[in-house]
Amino acid sequence: MSVDVCLVVEGAYPYITGGVANWTHQLVTGLPEVRFALCVIMPDASFAREERYVVPKNVVVRQNVYLFDEMKAAPVKNLPAEVLEPLHRFHGEPAASRCPFFGRIDYLLQTARQTAFSLLSARSSWDFLVRMYGERGRQVSFLDYYWSWRSTHGPVFRLLDVPLPKAKVYHPLSTGYAGCLAAIAKNRLGAGMLLTEHGIYTRERAIEIAQADWIYREPQEGSAYVQDDAFFKTWWRHQYDFLGRLAYDAADRIVALNDVNRQYQVDAGANPRKLVNVPNGIDLARFESARKPRAWRDRPFRVGLVGRVVPIKDVKTFLRAVQLASLERPIEAFVLGPTDEDPDYYYECQELARTLGIQRFVTFTGKVNVEQWLGDLDLNVLTSISESQPFAILEGWAAGLPSVSTDVGACREMIEGREGEDALLGPAGFVCPVATPQAVAEAIVTLAEDPDRHRAMAEAGYARLSRFYRLDQVFSAYRALYGELARTRWSA
Repeated sequence: MSVDVCLVVEGAYPYITGGVANWTHQLVTGLPEVRFALCVIMPDASFAREERYVVPKNVVVRQNVYLFDEMKAAPVKNLPAEVLEPLHRFHGEPAASRCPFFGRIDYLLQTARQTAFSLLSARSSWDFLVRMYGERGRQVSFLDYYWSWRSTHGPVFRLLDVPLPKAKVYHPLSTGYAGCLAAIAKNRLGAGMLLTEHGIYTRERAIEIAQADWIYREPQEGSAYVQDDAFFKTWWRHQYDFLGRLAYDAADRIVALNDVNRQYQVDAGANPRKLVNVPNGIDLARFESARKPRAWRDRPFRVGLVGRVVPIKDVKTFLRAVQLASLERPIEAFVLGPTDEDPDYYYECQELARTLGIQRFVTFTGKVNVEQWLGDLDLNVLTSISESQPFAILEGWAAGLPSVSTDVGACREMIEGREGEDALLGPAGFVCPVATPQAVAEAIVTLAEDPDRHRAMAEAGYARLSRFYRLDQVFSAYRALYGELARTRWSA
């Protein structure tokens, strides 16, 4: 079945809630005239697949793709020279994303009727791996080198075997594996490709890799192999950098949510001529009942963090800030978001709250209806170490709340405004350095003790949201982009 647009996502909608999943649901719901396919990339079949959304009827094709499921592949004796030569170039030149390797692989698959994954078992693939190890990896264990090779190359070869639905436009919502799969589909079918990056995928993966303890660390000096323990982490960073450049090169148009992300994308290899800014948007009517005057003279000041309880949201900094602010005035704090994505981190946050002595007035709510809760808060706080253009800030403004945020992604641009008309609206809150509980606490106390300033910042946020971040503007922009790439005109 042919569709208008095939959305390609990694492990998100409709199985995980959160900003990007909410955005995806809004998009497919808000463009009922567009026939969508939804391709969801997940680690393996054991990945939780409970649907958290009622998927609209204009999503007419659904497909799950598993990167790490065991696959049986008929062995291939040898790879032909026209594949081996670009494969070596693929690993040896800076512009690997422009290497003809994928095209040669496609040619081989079409003529020899082989699966791409089976090529990893060819004798010449083994010989090539040994050759690469001799050139680049002899200072590390060959066993670890081999499994890193399988872990990085296997998923990409699996994607080459995925039969995607036929579409006029392929629309990945990140680079990485989603961008790779869309690039493969575009190359094969000659369709259009639109890339939207809510967060800069390569930057977020770099943060995770730096913190990861699952990536092999080399033995210390005196063992059989001595090497900087960043060898394999560097390998994984290069993998995601390559996937990012591949998606940038293949895309016809690239959406940046804001000027900060736009510069990151250009620095990572995106062609500036392909870029277009389309900020996130909010349906103001959803939060109308939550937008009301706040008065907290006779009760504690209520602060909330809206987000998943995961390390990238840095909930621990929020808890430390709440403890410091509570020394100055009565506080009630709420962490509003799912707690099941990283149970270990959730447990650590609970333990930290007990250690800080704030467990009596800190509540972890789990997943909630955000618009119902925001009406009971006085301040929206975000302490993430990485964001793009967070919905949490926009939702807080829609509910009449000022924001306190770390200086990540577009948060400063959002809160203080861009040059011109936007900046003239005034600040809609405070921006603090990352991982600075004291600065966040001072901002909380300042707004708790100055109702007039609180009201002025809340009004600035609502005015900025109404002018620059409306959901109908998002729908119009994507309707036009889809029409441009599909050479089709859709009307609302």
